[in-house]
This record gives sequence, structure tokens and C-alpha cells, in this order.
Amino acid sequence: MKGFFSGRRHAVVITFAVMVFIARGTPGVRGAERLLTLEQAIEIALEDGFEMKSLHLQIIQAEENRRAAKYRFRSSAEMTLSAPTWSENVSAIQVPNGLPIYNRLGTLRYQTVLNINQPLPTDGRITFRSQLYKSEETNYLAETNETLKRMDFLSSMRIYMTQPLLTYNRLKTGLREAELNYERTSLSSTRNRLTIIYEITNSFYTLYNATRRHEIARETFEQQEQAYELARLKYEAGLIPEVEALRMEVNLASARSGLFDAEANLASQKEAFKLDLGLDIGDEIGAKTDIVYSHFDIDLDTAVEKGLEHRTEIREREIAIELNRIGIERIDSDNEVRADLTAFFDLTGYSDPNLPFGTQSNDLFDSSWEDLKRRPGNRGVTLTFSLPIWDWGVNKAQVASARADLKRNELSLKEDHKRIINSITDAVRRVQSAENSLVVLQKSQEVAQRTYDISLERFNNGEITSQDLALDNKSLSEAKMSFLGAYISYKLAVEDLKRKTMWDFENNQTVE
Repeated sequence: MKGFFSGRRHAVVITFAVMVFIARGTPGVRGAERLLTLEQAIEIALEDGFEMKSLHLQIIQAEENRRAAKYRFRSSAEMTLSAPTWSENVSAIQVPNGLPIYNRLGTLRYQTVLNINQPLPTDGRITFRSQLYKSEETNYLAETNETLKRMDFLSSMRIYMTQPLLTYNRLKTGLREAELNYERTSLSSTRNRLTIIYEITNSFYTLYNATRRHEIARETFEQQEQAYELARLKYEAGLIPEVEALRMEVNLASARSGLFDAEANLASQKEAFKLDLGLDIGDEIGAKTDIVYSHFDIDLDTAVEKGLEHRTEIREREIAIELNRIGIERIDSDNEVRADLTAFFDLTGYSDPNLPFGTQSNDLFDSSWEDLKRRPGNRGVTLTFSLPIWDWGVNKAQVASARADLKRNELSLKEDHKRIINSITDAVRRVQSAENSLVVLQKSQEVAQRTYDISLERFNNGEITSQDLALDNKSLSEAKMSFLGAYISYKLAVEDLKRKTMWDFENNQTVE
């Protein structure tokens, strides 16, 4: 019987070693595991995580939109160049009291136009236009079978202004909207960043939990293995019956099974954690499991005060209200009396039509320039009114819809204060409750550890049975698990309080 028991033990140990080897993989295939603290994990997520990259791009988009709105107040220039425009077409020339004559008209033109635009703070625009073109005109006369030719050169400078009246300033409003959207995006990014930190913290402690459970399962297995070895020696010495030794073997197998389950769960949580951090699947990472607990005071009134001071939701709601009002003004303007004032002044000169065909371009330009200086300028002013008559109530309905959205945001602003206060109050209570549980369960773990140490000594002295020792070992494992759960709940409650107050009570500073 002694040999049989010893043989079974060696078979179990060999089987366990092989399974651990398979579960862990061949040595040297993977890189060394990098153990991360919570702070390191958050740093990696904020740098490489998908969510933070997406938030960063949203900030860039809002900033570029704001920059574009600012630059709309600056001047701009554009040039068009036609080099060349050429056409030859048969054209019907109407003859008074006769039949039409079909001549062929040809045009070859080289033209450049420069526009310089300067927006006005009043939502108007001043434009300076310079135009130059050289053209060659031909006319084939069918009746006489001859071709007439002429070269022309035009020089023109024009300045004109457009100014909308009796309406809101779209240019300034566009800038204000861009600034508000940038501020809202920045505030939302700050809030979402804290949410990401909380989610990474939650993911970290999920891995932390799996890691510690694996460590506890290993400790339980090693303790059970130690007890099994004592039982084997006692059985071989004839100090305990066979049933006691067999019961220890069953307990060892159960502890081994628990260790395998913990290893499988740990591997799964590592893969999920790498995905959350934005790391490659091949990276080997783990969580440092040094449990550090220190008490710090949390005052409810201070927490509420900090939350109302730093939470971004209130300001985001105020921005939404202001954007609502801008939107109502824009919609309402579609059905209002509108006036547009336009004015222009230009100087235009044409080259002398009597210059011979083939005259050099610079001579044509000089001729047109002299004509421009001599010829009186062109000018004009137009005032146009647009008066809406009916639209079957479309605009009125759109304005009513926008006003309802404004009212909804105004009501929500009042509720935001209540929700923030309630959420902070709840968060403070959860931290306090989790801390109380943590303190109690820490003491329970210490008692369970001491109880097991005493039971192991008593079992060695033959004062208790293996079943009693197994029960104390199980109680110790459960106490460790309960303390672990309380510790993680406490840490998550503290992190949740940070994001809801945007204040770090442990270090007495704001959360950025």
C-alpha cells in the first residue's frame, strides 16, 4: 500500500508539471513579461489607445475650424488665367430688309483676372479686380471673300463693395460658433479623458484581480501540497488512517484544478487588457500586485463644491444653450426682410482700334493704359430689398422646433446641478462604505492566516484531522479573495470619485 500511494503521488506531480509546461509555453518563445503599475498602464493608454487618439483628432478638427473662422476676416486673393480661349464659328448676320449673311467670326483671347477680397467686420466685402486681356478678332465676309482682322487690348481696374443690411452678422456669428464648438470639444475631451482613465483603471484592476486570484490559487495549492506531504509521511508512519491520506490527495487535486482555472482566466484577462491599452497581441504584460492602502479624509461638502466648480457638463450645457440661440437667429433670418447694398467704381481702357494688326503687345497695353487714364470711370450703386411673402409656415415651424430645443437645454441645465450633487454624494458614500469593508476584511484575512498557521501546527501534532485543516485552508483562501474584492472596490470607488469631482482628495489637487 505504501508503494502504491507513493507511485500515485509521483504520477500526479509529473502530470501537473507537464500541464504547467503546456499552459505556460515553451521557454524562450515569448519575450520577458513587463509588469505594469496602474500609472504606467494609464500613461500607455493615453498615448497609444484608440480612444485618446480619436479625442486628439477631434481637438485638432475643432481647432482648425476655429482657425478657419478667424482667417475669414483676412484678405484673400485669386487669379484666373485663360491662355488661350479660341473659337471660330459661322454666324448669321441679319441684313435690314434682306436675307441674313453668313460670315465666320473668329476670336483668340489671352486673359488674366486678379481678385483681392477683403471681408468687412460688418459682414460686407470689398473686392479689387484687375483685368487684362489681349484679343484677336477675325471676320470672314462671305460676300466679298475677304477677312477683316483686328487686335484689341483691355486694361481694367474695378473696386466694388457688397454690404447686407437688416440682418445678423454671419461672419462674426460663424467665428463665435467655431469658438464655442472648440471650447465644447475641449471640455468634452477633458471629461472623456477622465472616463478613459477610469475605464483603464477598471480594466487594470480586472487584470489585477485575475493576477491576485492566480497568486492566491498558487498559495492555496502550495499549502495543500504541504499538508498532503505531511499526510503522506504520517500515513507511511502509520499515524493516520488511509482515508485521511486519500482525503488530502483529493483536496490537493481540487487545489490544482483551481490553479489551472486561475491561470486560464489570467491569460484571458491579459489579452483583453492589451487590447484596451492599444498594445500588440504579442506583447507580454502583467499587473503589479503590491497592495497599498492608506486612509485619507473626504469631506462631502468639499467634494460637492469641487465638483460644481470643475465639472465640465454645466459649461457644456451653457454652450449648447448659446448655440441654440444662434441657431434660432439664423433660422429666423431666412424669413425676414433683407436688404443688400452694392456699389462699384472702375476704370477701363481699350487700345486704339486703328492700330495695325500685328502691333506688339506692349504697344497695345500702352494704348489701352492711356485710354484708361483719359476715359471717365464707371460707377453705380444698387440697393436691393428681399421681402418674404409666404412659405406655408415652414420657417415658423423650424423656429418653434429650435426654441423647443433651447428650452430643453435650459431645463437640463437646472437638472445638471442636481445630478452632479447626487452623483458626488453617492460616490463619497461608496468610497466610505468600501473603505469600511476593506478595513474589516483586512482584519479577517489576518485572523484567517493566523488560524491556518495554528491548524497546520496542530495537524502536524495530530490534534486535528485533515478535514479540519482543509476547512481552515479554504477559509483562508476565501478571506484573501474577499479582501481582494474589497480592495479593488475601494480603488475603483476612489477613481470614480476623482472623475466625478475632478479633484484628487488623496493628493489634494485638481485632476487634469
